[in-house]
Formats: sequence, structure tokens, C-alpha cells
Amino acid sequence: MEFEKIVEIVESRRDVLKGSERSIEVVDFGAGSPRDKRTKEQMEKGVLCAIALCDLAKIGVKREKAQEIFKIFKALNPKVILELGTCCGFSSSYMSYFASDSRIYSIEGSENVANIARENHQIFGLKNIEVLVGRFNLVLPSLLERIAPLDFAFIDGHHDRFATLEYFHTIRPFMDKGGVMLFDDIAWSGGMQEAWEEILESKIYKEAYVVGENTWKMGAVWL
Repeated sequence: MEFEKIVEIVESRRDVLKGSERSIEVVDFGAGSPRDKRTKEQMEKGVLCAIALCDLAKIGVKREKAQEIFKIFKALNPKVILELGTCCGFSSSYMSYFASDSRIYSIEGSENVANIARENHQIFGLKNIEVLVGRFNLVLPSLLERIAPLDFAFIDGHHDRFATLEYFHTIRPFMDKGGVMLFDDIAWSGGMQEAWEEILESKIYKEAYVVGENTWKMGAVWL
């Protein structure tokens, strides 16, 4: 299927949710917004909040980011994909369309949000995505052992400096040679910028580069 057709399908569904008046209860284990300055204890416990579905649908991978992922997939042809941060399931849907013969494992912290993603996957008719629920650092150990080696990892949740570095060092040993780790929102906060700089300083990769504008920068690491 052509890229533009995939965008039309996914974004049409997003538009439906953006028109919803429904509100859902969410347990957020992430960093919130840059101004929240959540403590490690708050993130481990999770912050209970109500989010309008129309606002939740606005979050995540849209056409510009999807195009960058599409370019990577054309070169990589990934078979095993990991995603941290499912949200409404639009990014995993894009990846499923781009790599229909792959297996995609996506972790979401909140059960209510995960159910929205599963519903969207079902509406799209995508059958190669498994959504798991829980804190990333609790789900990852057993999941990585089960699905390794990974070809592609998309880190798009818990935008915290120390958490991002932990995910990098936790996931990297389970990546296949030549695999790619893509970090979203590396300009989201000062802490995320520092995390990306530390990843670059590690030198445990063949190539690394940044794509996007200041409002949506992503960092790609080819191993």
C-alpha cells in the first residue's frame, strides 16, 4: 500500500476520535508535561488523571514522523518491533502497515488507553500487534527475553532523562546487529536533550542522526 493511502486511513480514524466528547481515566507513569517536574516516586506510583479522548487522539506519530519511520523501514525491513508508549495505537498502526510481515510489541502504561489502541487496531484490521499493559521497566525484562532479537525499537514514552537512558541500556543488548533504536521527542525538555547527548557520547552504535524540526525532533541510532 502506498504511503499516502496509509496516512489517509490512519489520520481519518484520528479525526473521528478528535471529534469525541468522551473522557477517560488514565494512570500516567510518565513525566507528564515539561512543566510538571514529576519526581521518580510519582512516576513509579503513577498519576491518576482524566483526559479527553479528543486531546489524547492529537498525541503521537502523524504524517511527518510516520514518513521518517517509513524511510527507516524501507532500508531496514524489520521483523521484530518494540514500542514504548502505545497511546491510541496510531504509531503502531503506521508501523504495521509499513511492515505487514513483522511482529509488533507495544507497551502502554494505562489499561484504558491500551483498550482504545486495541480497538483502533481491530478497526484497521491489523493482526500483527500485541499491546501489553504496565510500567515499561516492569514489562520489559520478560518481554525482551521472549521476543529478542529486535530489529527496531521506538522509544516514545516516559520522557525523562534517566528513564530514557535506562531504556537505551536495557534494550540495546537485545537488538539485532544492524537494528535501529528511534527516540522520539528528544527536544521535549532539557532532560531529554541531555539524554540524547549521553546516548551519542556512548559511541556504542555505527551511526546516529537527528530528524525533524524543534517541535518534533527524533534521534535515530543504527547499531
